[in-house]
Amino acid sequence: MVFYELGISSLGCLLVARNNRAICFVALADDPDLLVEHLQEKYPHAKQQQNDTLLTSYLIRILNYIESPKGELDLPIEMEGTTFQKSVWMTLQQVPVGQTRTYTELANMLGKPSAVRAVANACAANSLALLVPCHRIVNKNGTLSGYRWGVERKQILLGREKALLTV
Repeated sequence: MVFYELGISSLGCLLVARNNRAICFVALADDPDLLVEHLQEKYPHAKQQQNDTLLTSYLIRILNYIESPKGELDLPIEMEGTTFQKSVWMTLQQVPVGQTRTYTELANMLGKPSAVRAVANACAANSLALLVPCHRIVNKNGTLSGYRWGVERKQILLGREKALLTV
C-alpha cells in the first residue's frame, strides 16, 4: 500500500508518498489535487495518511530542505523505472548540491555519450523530486529547460543551493 501526505512550501504544494519500504513519490505543484491525481496515475490505490510519524518526518525534512538546501537529503527511496532510468537517477544523485551538469555531461558520466535524449527523457520521468536532483541538469549552453515541476521552481532551487555555498 502507498500512503501520502501533503504540505505547503514556498515552492507550492508538496506531496510525499511512501510504501512499506521507502519513499516512492515526491512532487511539487500549485494545486494539491493535481499532485494527488499524478500520484494515483502511478499508484491508483494510494491513500492520504495523517498521523503517520515516519511519513510526517519525511515531509518535514523535505520541506526544510526546500527552504534551506544544505547537504543532501539522506532518505530511503525506492526508484521505479527501467534499468536505464534507474542508472540515470543514481548518477544524478552524484551531482553535488549547488552544482549543475548538462544532459551531455550526464550521458558521459553514464558512459553513454550518444544517449543524451534518453537521459533527458529519464530526467523528465523522475518521480522523486529533490531526492533525485534532476533540477541540477541544464542545457549545453547553461540555460534552464524543462523541469517536471516547473522551470521557475528549478531556478529557485538552484539559486538557493548556490547561495548556501557562498555563505
